[in-house]
Amino acid sequence: MGVLLPKLGMPKDPILWSARALVEEKYHPIVVQAHRAYIDAGATAIIANSYAVIPGYLRKAKLEAETPRLAALAGQLAREAAGPKGGDVLVLGSLPPLIDSYRADLLLPEAEAVSWYAMLARAMAPYVDLFVCETMSCPEEAASALLGLKEGCPDGKAWVCFAVDSEGKCRDGTPFNVAVRQLSTSSHVSGVGVNCCIPEAVELAVATLDSDPQASAFASSVERVVYANAYPKEHNEGVKFNTENLDDEDVRKDLTAEHYAESAKKWANRSTLPFTFIGGCCGILPHHIKLVAASLKPKQRADTGRPTQHPQASPSSGSIPKQPKHGGGGGGSGFNGGG
Repeated sequence: MGVLLPKLGMPKDPILWSARALVEEKYHPIVVQAHRAYIDAGATAIIANSYAVIPGYLRKAKLEAETPRLAALAGQLAREAAGPKGGDVLVLGSLPPLIDSYRADLLLPEAEAVSWYAMLARAMAPYVDLFVCETMSCPEEAASALLGLKEGCPDGKAWVCFAVDSEGKCRDGTPFNVAVRQLSTSSHVSGVGVNCCIPEAVELAVATLDSDPQASAFASSVERVVYANAYPKEHNEGVKFNTENLDDEDVRKDLTAEHYAESAKKWANRSTLPFTFIGGCCGILPHHIKLVAASLKPKQRADTGRPTQHPQASPSSGSIPKQPKHGGGGGGSGFNGGG
């Protein structure tokens, strides 16, 4: 959303980023328009525009007290775009980094972080189907988000996605499999994966699960989610990342929609632990998602359309494996998260 919203008319805002479209009522229609652009492109999941509803941004604008209202509004606008609950399009509530992305060195104290995440979850709960703890920099950040979800929405479920570096590790150096293994004790986790990273890092991360039976077993029991971004390696590695030096036009010229769709097919067709939800994050726009959706569209399909369980069909089972879903819009796009 952080890339698409300015293209649709929201002024770029180095302080509020995509939250500008929530703060000013006149931009609410383009939030719905952006969500629908991804849905029209084939997205079966969108993420509410709550990525920038965080203390790291709102405090600078003296809008901290508006947090519950803005988070609820993000959920409401996403629901308006997707239609009633129980339909074909899932709405996820974003539980993002609270200070800035990629910054494992900028975590709030646990009690404060849990309180913020609980506030966000509570505000969005009436509108979303589930949540996504996205762009998590390290297991500690993810743990706080899940504790906040437990407090704010006790029955809520969440995908947990880590923004891995170019080597496929969490931003504090934790191997991806170790991070996944630590999630296995939470009853709130219904999906694991990676997001807001270069596409080339995805396989490096998920390959670590192959040699970790515990992490692999857990990953096989939940959704496996991926939505990479379109930014160059230098942007993804920058420890100095913040919205004030972010140039939304600084996207890779070599990562065309065709190239991204090819990556999506590889992720969906992994011989072990294939991804079940595939989308795009910052810089992945509706035309990318349209090709992803087309490339993953099965010739024959037999599933519920809902993210419940994946039948791992054996050759003799006679069933058709659940096909990967595709999400749209986020940080810049894909699943609607990340900005």
